[in-house]
Amino acid sequence: MNLANQPLDVSLPAAPLRPYISHYWLSLNNHDEIYSIVPDGAVDVVVVSGSAAYRVDAFGTTTKNTDVQLDVGKHYLGIRFRPGQSRHFLDAKTSELTNTVRSAEGGFLPDMLRVAESVSTESLFARLDAVLLQHLKRQSPGRSRIDEIICYIEATQGPVRVSELSNMYCKSRRQFERAFLDVVGLPPKLFAEIIRFRRASALLAESKLPIAEIAANLGYTDQSHLAHEFARFLGQTPSRLREHAAFLQDGGRFTEHNGTPFTVDKESIHDEYQ
Repeated sequence: MNLANQPLDVSLPAAPLRPYISHYWLSLNNHDEIYSIVPDGAVDVVVVSGSAAYRVDAFGTTTKNTDVQLDVGKHYLGIRFRPGQSRHFLDAKTSELTNTVRSAEGGFLPDMLRVAESVSTESLFARLDAVLLQHLKRQSPGRSRIDEIICYIEATQGPVRVSELSNMYCKSRRQFERAFLDVVGLPPKLFAEIIRFRRASALLAESKLPIAEIAANLGYTDQSHLAHEFARFLGQTPSRLREHAAFLQDGGRFTEHNGTPFTVDKESIHDEYQ
């Protein structure tokens, strides 16, 4: 989820948080009445502030392009979790958040509202780091075999077979699909389709490759198959996206904020995430 029509401050989190959090984003004095959430398999926690009032909302992953109402004139501070990783910070099950916006007050970190009072963007992101790192020290995240399968899907250029994924999970297909849905909030086949769509979107926005070549490189049956997926997830054609590309979900484009007042004890983080 991002506000596409106005300036954003976007930053990578501290290094120990990056296995779990893609990036932070901040939109001040919002002037848009709606924004569009494009499917990406991720969950956002958003602090909305203004006129001395605050609220914290959890935006679940979506299965199609979804318009959500905004409060004009308010500030939006977002934490975008990597797929399946919000479970380490939120009480709600990821599958319960899919296609919903739900209040996260009482189910997220209590210090979040105090963080949102920071005036300086730079210190705000650093304070976010401090709060989230303290949480990891108190509650070290556990590694799941589903995390490895998520990474495999994200690294695969073409289509993936659910039967192959369930074999990697070493349990029945039904058990695998149920576990994956609990962690990611989406069935594995749909998640893989969304990840491939995101990869195609990035290639359209950042390269001059012909659309047919992008479709072939990513294992789509043909260009019309790719166009069908764009209509399904974005509500636009691939050529229109190329003309009006405005994706901000790629953490590789973001920069680190300057410094952090918190020093993490790396031994408190699960070894597999180092």
